Amino acid sequence: MSQEGTPVHRRDAEVPPRADVVVVGAGITGAAVAHQLARRGARVVVLDRAARPGAGATGHSGGMVRAYDEDPAIAALALPSLAAYRDPGRWASGRAPLHAVGAVTVADPARGPALREAAARINAALRASAHVVSGVAEAAGIHLADGIALVEPEAGWVAPAEVTDDWLRQAVADGAAVHRAVRVRAVEDHGGRPAVVTDAGVIRAGAVVSAVGPWAADPVPGLRPATTVRTRSIQVSIVERRPPAPPHATFVDLRTGRYAKPAGADRTLIGMPHLVWDCPLDAPPDPAHAQATVSALTPHLPWLPEARHVTTIRAADAYGPAPAGGAASGLLDGTGVPHVWSVRAWNGGGVKTAPEAGRLVAAAVAAGTLPPAV
Repeated sequence: MSQEGTPVHRRDAEVPPRADVVVVGAGITGAAVAHQLARRGARVVVLDRAARPGAGATGHSGGMVRAYDEDPAIAALALPSLAAYRDPGRWASGRAPLHAVGAVTVADPARGPALREAAARINAALRASAHVVSGVAEAAGIHLADGIALVEPEAGWVAPAEVTDDWLRQAVADGAAVHRAVRVRAVEDHGGRPAVVTDAGVIRAGAVVSAVGPWAADPVPGLRPATTVRTRSIQVSIVERRPPAPPHATFVDLRTGRYAKPAGADRTLIGMPHLVWDCPLDAPPDPAHAQATVSALTPHLPWLPEARHVTTIRAADAYGPAPAGGAASGLLDGTGVPHVWSVRAWNGGGVKTAPEAGRLVAAAVAAGTLPPAV
């Protein structure tokens, strides 16, 4: 329920017959797009197949947020997104969702000049205190294992499901309708505009934005993006951090892809690449990979071998080619149906880019400045 008692999402017998924009997918990116469109005055309907919005890839995300990224297109979105996560005025709760525990990006020492340039850009834009450390064993509770590190003290992590819920609350307050447990069967061309066929009725829409994450790899008719989307397995473990294990920042090692983040006062999430492509979205955990993750992360978190294992979670993320253009031209992909677009696959970066990506996609949809549908 919202603060005013309005349902954030509902399961009605029927969906509305018309909408300016239908957003398919109520994960973090779909919620961001819906919020931004609704605040611009569009009649928005959000549809999600799950019983609880944000229950898919969003709910399984670690939620690490930092301004730096090796991919310039991602970095251009991540920096203003971090600013949004830090700003309490942007949220219905009145609280900034960012847990500012800091972020440590470990890299090969040869990347020192590039990291220092990135730190200068971050500080100029955010009035932050990002800096590079080298020749030291540890930074913010993370052992560097002979690497160099970009440290962002103002970064950290968010709870993706909470962010999603906040945006949906704001969208509903601005007139949007969010329908859960509704399955989209097809999106069809109806006289040059899309008709969204669901198990709860048909919606005639001015436009459709699909933000379904890994489900884009096996889409319903009419929502297939023009570029190929594949699923890649994600597996993380939660361990209990016991004294004398120190608190620590979030971190990722660019040399290996290993990463970790606090997951509460006394727990830590650890992960590393699990290169299983085109995997089922409900695949069971891989015990061997979970054991290997503890061994691989021990050089960075020496207390890990003594930590109690709490759980292992497996999910999948959507991967696609890097965007060919800037701004919205690289964020949306045509589907072949007029006025129907798919949000690009985020290659694991959806949470840290969602605020700015949602703003740009909504602005493009509202203004009609969109890439071709085919």
